[in-house]
Amino acid sequence: MEQTSIDRELEQAIDPWLEHMRWRSDFKNWREERIWQENKQQAKLATLETFLRLADKSIDAPASIPNLSGLKVLDLGCGMGGLSVALALRGATVTPFDFNPAYCHITQLRGDRYGLRLNPVNGAGEKLPFPADYFDVVMCMDVLEHVQKPESLLSEVSRTLQAGGLLYLTAINRLAFDDPHYHVKGVNWLPRGLAKGYLQLVGRSKDNSRFKDNQTLEAMHYFRYGELSKLAARHNFKKVFEYGEVNLNQPTTKPSLAKKKETSGLKEQAVQLLRATKLLGPVYQLYRNFYKGTYQLALIKS
Repeated sequence: MEQTSIDRELEQAIDPWLEHMRWRSDFKNWREERIWQENKQQAKLATLETFLRLADKSIDAPASIPNLSGLKVLDLGCGMGGLSVALALRGATVTPFDFNPAYCHITQLRGDRYGLRLNPVNGAGEKLPFPADYFDVVMCMDVLEHVQKPESLLSEVSRTLQAGGLLYLTAINRLAFDDPHYHVKGVNWLPRGLAKGYLQLVGRSKDNSRFKDNQTLEAMHYFRYGELSKLAARHNFKKVFEYGEVNLNQPTTKPSLAKKKETSGLKEQAVQLLRATKLLGPVYQLYRNFYKGTYQLALIKS
């Protein structure tokens, strides 16, 4: 595919924000995915479809990619704009929003690829510049752990959502075995003071001298699952659905999507055994509370 001037400008804008990940053995492919991030949103869109049905939002008949026409969506913490563009291409009226002005610029460029007028808004999630009861859906992906005041953010999201509106929120488990940001196993099972030294020992501590948003582990907000439910209830979210639990009685990941077909087969056998012995629910709850990395949650406003 011939590279356009917008593509070149987009790459030049993105590359400086990827430098701290050059330790990855798959950096070249990983970078390409960041450049074409809008093409990697199928799983999030499918999860959104599931959550929209739980929220009784009107969308087309079941499909792998929903038609989102008519929905006003706030992409809170839009990052480099991949999700905003994917949502807009599915028909949603999207407002990208991010604290980092460079990310807003990247999102604008990504939208320009497709002739989309996204008009990203720069600001802090704790003080959203939108009227009350305005949005049908708020997407808040990989954001809650980074803001200064998570509770203020949830309060603002609740204010700007319509009654019955959906917040699709991701949050990091305080006891996540494999840390989603540092990609170091076991670090969250340590006290934060020891975790800092451990990250330095294995060479994964982040250099804050270059990027002001390159947060250290102790500066981020991770949550136990029970904490999240209580936090949601304090801000008028009457229902909380966790994606893993919603799919507990559904087939496990299809082999074609798994890293290895053999692994998928063994996982399916284990699930079937646990289901037969009625231990699937309790075992999953243990996994969710003490091992799982990222929670995907649907919060429905009352």
